[in-house]
Amino acid sequence: MEYDVNINHQHEGKGDRLLNWLNSNISLATLFWLFPITFLLHDFEEIIFVESWFKRNYSRVVKMVPNHMKKIFEELSETTSGRFAVPVLLQLVMYIIATYLAVEHQFYGIFVGFNVLLFLHVFTHVGQWIYFKVYALGACTALLITFPYSLYLFYRLMNEQLINALDLFINIPYGMLTILIVIIGHKLAPKILHN
Repeated sequence: MEYDVNINHQHEGKGDRLLNWLNSNISLATLFWLFPITFLLHDFEEIIFVESWFKRNYSRVVKMVPNHMKKIFEELSETTSGRFAVPVLLQLVMYIIATYLAVEHQFYGIFVGFNVLLFLHVFTHVGQWIYFKVYALGACTALLITFPYSLYLFYRLMNEQLINALDLFINIPYGMLTILIVIIGHKLAPKILHN
């Protein structure tokens, strides 16, 4: 019998061992509270590099921006790191509230919706990188932090039977609040932080 157990353990994949380790060492509460932290790590890349990215890439990228997106691109190209941080702060406040509701009241809808939208946002970074043929601001942290966090979070929520796959889609409208928050934040930023 002992021989069989060892054989089974040897054939356990590295991915299985990693998931088992994560599952046994990260509580759900900790996993949930990692959400605002992973968000900030991703957005810090954008805040820190937004000005230098536009200075370095504006003339090459603006030619490829679709006409219906040019105005938004122009506005973003003139933003400062401080102004970029305003919508990030508003998002962070909303994400902390959503995380609190998930951890303390087991209300997962808003939390799941925000995470689905940020997961999908990873693909906008990758798509921009491919389309513009220049590194898309935020792509590195989206791929190295947001993407694996989201995958593990969704796996864990479903594995713990807190949600099912349908819940990921049902809660997308909550995630759309993120877009509204970002728009409001970018409109407020110049009023709060004058030139």
